[in-house]
Amino acid sequence: MNRIAVLALVAALAASALSSASAHSEEQMLLKPPKGYKVVASSTTDTASTSVMVPEGQSVANWTEKLTTQVLHKQADQSPADFRARAEKAAAAQCPGASFEKLKDGTENLYPMVSWTEKCPSAKDSGKPELTWSKAVQGRENFYLLQKAHRFEPNAKQLKALTSLFDAAKVCDTRVPGQRCKQK
Repeated sequence: MNRIAVLALVAALAASALSSASAHSEEQMLLKPPKGYKVVASSTTDTASTSVMVPEGQSVANWTEKLTTQVLHKQADQSPADFRARAEKAAAAQCPGASFEKLKDGTENLYPMVSWTEKCPSAKDSGKPELTWSKAVQGRENFYLLQKAHRFEPNAKQLKALTSLFDAAKVCDTRVPGQRCKQK
């Protein structure tokens, strides 16, 4: 799956997770998109839900920042580390010179997770540099992916907001006693 397909899948998953969070009790990803972001693309199939969000005034074809969420339905059998390894291999094939850095690895809110960054010096679709933060979480029922891409180098204030966004985005299950399913 190429990088664009992965990003598109993540966005649909986020939209599905966001809408299901208020609809009924289940496992879900809690995510509060940055102020001013709008959904510009979403899709749902039997295997995945994806949602793509960009700041007001931008589009799915013309963006400088993009937030994508994805829920891989009934695919909780893969580990976040394995997913990351496959994602990095695919990204390296799509972007010669890509570099990666692990941010976090472990358990978050009782779920295995890993987060990392990818720097692409020249993305094939835009020819521009891209920095993408990714977070993969292995749920009990589904697999969740959150990605935030930039076509510029974020400044210190933007990196702080990005860190807060990723730290606040959590998978939870309303059916598990004591597990928080409230957005901070």
